[in-house]
Amino acid sequence: MIWLTSKRLWGALPDFRTSASLAVVILAVMAGMATARPLPEGRSLEHAAIAGEHLDVSVFKPASCTIRAILIVLAGKERDSATYRDNTIPLARHECSLVFAPNFPLSRFPVQQYQRGGFPILSQRAAPASLYMKPLEQWARNISDEPHLPIILIGHSAGAQYLERVAAYVPGEEVMTVIMNPATYVEPETETPVPYGFHNWPEAASLPDLKRYLSRNIAIILGADDTTPSLPNERVPDAAGQGRNHLERGQWAYAQAREQAERLNVPFGWTIMLVPATGHVASKMLASAELQDAVESAIRSASSR
Repeated sequence: MIWLTSKRLWGALPDFRTSASLAVVILAVMAGMATARPLPEGRSLEHAAIAGEHLDVSVFKPASCTIRAILIVLAGKERDSATYRDNTIPLARHECSLVFAPNFPLSRFPVQQYQRGGFPILSQRAAPASLYMKPLEQWARNISDEPHLPIILIGHSAGAQYLERVAAYVPGEEVMTVIMNPATYVEPETETPVPYGFHNWPEAASLPDLKRYLSRNIAIILGADDTTPSLPNERVPDAAGQGRNHLERGQWAYAQAREQAERLNVPFGWTIMLVPATGHVASKMLASAELQDAVESAIRSASSR
């Protein structure tokens, strides 16, 4: 089990992103990695050991093509990672890419750990789940024996909320993060508290990390018909101003980020696209031409560097 060193559970977050705590997490997964073996073509189920947690990972490897990228796909609130893997197979075949869909079971990763990325830290006995992504990326590279392929993160709904926290607070080596129809976003300002903004983030890192967040390659892809208002029990007070539904929140988040990037004079790396005639349906979002275009663009950009 990983212990995070802090005098308080919150208020002044330990700078674990570059401290011994993160190093321990990464070393733990690296030490537990088996020697890379060829992944079987087609569907398979693999197992990753990270920070004392054992995660099932649904995998797909397309046949008869040269692998171009690694797609790590995060499921919605039902945590149906195998279904997400299956729904991503047409995209994987078209882009000749590996798919890894890690399962974060609800019994071990409740809303605070998954949708909120483990923030604010409520216990020193467990690492925030968002810290698992970088070791997962290294694990995927190792088990596939593909150390140099570009990694693209894709999340829908609850999985997109998880990836929002990864992108804002603890990004890894991914070349693009695709955010589809999340219920909440991390606001790019220092007045809203973590995990909906950067207030209470370590003071010395809050502005540099906020600027980094704005500069990252983040593709917001929204269902044009995802306009059902949130139910009362789904509303988050700290994110109440983000919009009445998923579509409004995504458009609001993009506009806020663009304005903040201009204000801070930093490069703005985000894009936004709408999927026509589509609501809050993961299978349609994963099959969309908009996602295919975003993935292809990221792969081409990475290969040209």
